[in-house]
Amino acid sequence: MNDLSTGLLFTILAILILSSGFFSGSETALMSLNRYRLRHHAKEGVKGAIRAQALLQRPDRLIGLILLFNNFVNILASVVATIIALRLLGEQGLAIATGVLTFVILIFAELTPKTLATVHTERIAYLSAHIYTPTLIS
Repeated sequence: MNDLSTGLLFTILAILILSSGFFSGSETALMSLNRYRLRHHAKEGVKGAIRAQALLQRPDRLIGLILLFNNFVNILASVVATIIALRLLGEQGLAIATGVLTFVILIFAELTPKTLATVHTERIAYLSAHIYTPTLIS
């Protein structure tokens, strides 16, 4: 990653943080779905509801997949943030990067996405069901 520009590294870091937010929010949305409304929407033929219902047949696999993806992007984000900190601030930048990234992940990849997921549960759950279905249902 030494040959990548710092601007590109910041872009990669932003994408990783947004990805982490997606995984956190989708986990909350899928697990918070009202099962009666989900069943009703699935019977009406709502594709996202049908897929979410199928995914929730095995919630252990679904949560495992989401946590795997979320941990993966968070670890990659910490690697990228470390490289950026070393480039811009040298050795003392490591502590700063750790603190800043912890705050950013907490706010933008955990709290905010989970709050949005509780407000827009069905929309987020049905959308994320389309994304997770190819990886879990075979």
